[in-house]
Amino acid sequence: MPIDRRHQAPTAGDKTRLPLSLAGGLPGDPPLNRRREDALQSCTPSPVESEESFHLLVDAVTDYAIYMLDPKGRVATWNKGAERSKGWKAEEIVGQHYSVFFAPEEVAAGMPEKELAVARREGRFQAEGWRVRKDGSRFWASVTLTAIRGPNGKLRGFAKVTQDLTQQKAAEEELRRRNAALERYQIIVQSIDEHAIYTLDPEGRITSWETGAQNISGAPLEQVVGRHYSMWFEPQDVAAGVPEHHLAEAARTGRYMSDCWMVNFRRERVWSSGVVSAIRDETGKLTGFLRVARDMTRHKEMELALERQAEDLEIRVKERTRELETTVGELERKNEEVEAFVYIVSHDLRAPLVNVQGFSAELESSCKHLQELLDREALPEALRSTAREILVDEMGGALHFISASASKFERLIDALLRLSRQGRQVYRWGKVDVQSLVAGAEASLQQQIAEAGATVKVGTLPQAYGDIAAVDQVFSNLLGNSLKYRSTSRPLQLEIGGEADGAMVRYWVRDNGLGIPTAAMPKLFQVFQRFHRQQAEGEGMGLAIVQRIVERHGGKIWAESEEGRGSTFFLTLPGTSQGAPRAAQDAKNHENV
Repeated sequence: MPIDRRHQAPTAGDKTRLPLSLAGGLPGDPPLNRRREDALQSCTPSPVESEESFHLLVDAVTDYAIYMLDPKGRVATWNKGAERSKGWKAEEIVGQHYSVFFAPEEVAAGMPEKELAVARREGRFQAEGWRVRKDGSRFWASVTLTAIRGPNGKLRGFAKVTQDLTQQKAAEEELRRRNAALERYQIIVQSIDEHAIYTLDPEGRITSWETGAQNISGAPLEQVVGRHYSMWFEPQDVAAGVPEHHLAEAARTGRYMSDCWMVNFRRERVWSSGVVSAIRDETGKLTGFLRVARDMTRHKEMELALERQAEDLEIRVKERTRELETTVGELERKNEEVEAFVYIVSHDLRAPLVNVQGFSAELESSCKHLQELLDREALPEALRSTAREILVDEMGGALHFISASASKFERLIDALLRLSRQGRQVYRWGKVDVQSLVAGAEASLQQQIAEAGATVKVGTLPQAYGDIAAVDQVFSNLLGNSLKYRSTSRPLQLEIGGEADGAMVRYWVRDNGLGIPTAAMPKLFQVFQRFHRQQAEGEGMGLAIVQRIVERHGGKIWAESEEGRGSTFFLTLPGTSQGAPRAAQDAKNHENV
């Protein structure tokens, strides 16, 4: 396309671009001034051409929304910058009122009309505020609204220029936020007196020294700034490169935490707990370090004192443990001696007891024979009567008591032997199905349960770890006691239950029987103790044997009772081999070997 040079302004010194008449002219041409005037007229665009050029210029602007409003505020023109920033195309927005660019609350407050009124009255309105795009999003805008009037002063419309300052607004807000945070940080740092907070340059030289650092170290600002971080370390640590290691690790990982002995300004040793953090700019370049530390000397000294006390306590505990082990060993030996003594005494007593029982039987036989002789022989009645009285009433009664006492003595000896055997019996450790075991005990006592009209309720019973025969004896004894010492005034109700309790299992046997007198509770598990002699026979050894079995399993047994209302016996047994006593674990390890 040929270039229309009439619309290009000539440049200084460029005579080739001026009309020929202005470059000197030819003979017969008009005077120079006339030629200049004609040339200027030929270079000046017409009003139509000027308006078209202006429209082209405005339409090419994309960073600003530039558009015209008619006197009523309706959009008349729309440039590419307006389309880019607000989202509407020209065919969508031209003819609409410019209030669509305002938020609903501002429209309700009459802001569009107020802006037009100010521009109409004062010629221009300028402000910053939130505006609305086509999609409903908001942006921060700088707006200028200028009234356009004709030669006669009549309002022809308004020129509107809007610039999107959202990013600048956000940057300003972020800057204000950071400045506020920095001010708060400075206030906080200056008010902290329990921590030493200071900064270092990339080489480790101190660049700032806050109040807390001065208070803790005793070093004034002017004697610290510019000196190297290593001034706070002991000579051997400086020689070993410890300060440089702190900084190198902080630079490598971002931060380095340390708890170590350092020195203060008076060269006193202090236990410092702190962190060195690397400071980098937005490009990642290291600009320095921040050190935050606290003097934990008192805490360290207390910790060391506690460690010394713990070591002393550990030594004392070991000594005490050895003493207890010795005592336990002695008690075990004495217990073994007592059990052996009981066994020997019981065994040795059985021989004379057999003699007593044998001679008692012979005496009874002799008395019977004498009785027969008296009945056969003819004797005076007085002599016969006296002899019969001696044989039947006196000797017979004495022999009956001797025989009954011997029988009781025999039962006591048997009970003592059973008790001593519990201490010497070798247990076969393993898993015990207590549920099945109690069911078996209940079946074996079924006749007594039926005779008593008792109701037995068995809950879920977790398995135990122990000797099956011994555990069976425990539950059989407890169930038997409940049946023996039932109340005659109400039907017997029995309940057996259990639940896990850590490594142990807790079981209980509950009844509504006679109960146990409060005064008798401390002696409940002692040998030869009986509290309802008229209710049932026995030697008072059953609960003592139960306690011995439970304790050999590493458990405990106790009772809760109210006389006349019933009793509950609780006992614990190991649930696994881990909860069993050491003897059981040693036996298990031996089996595994």
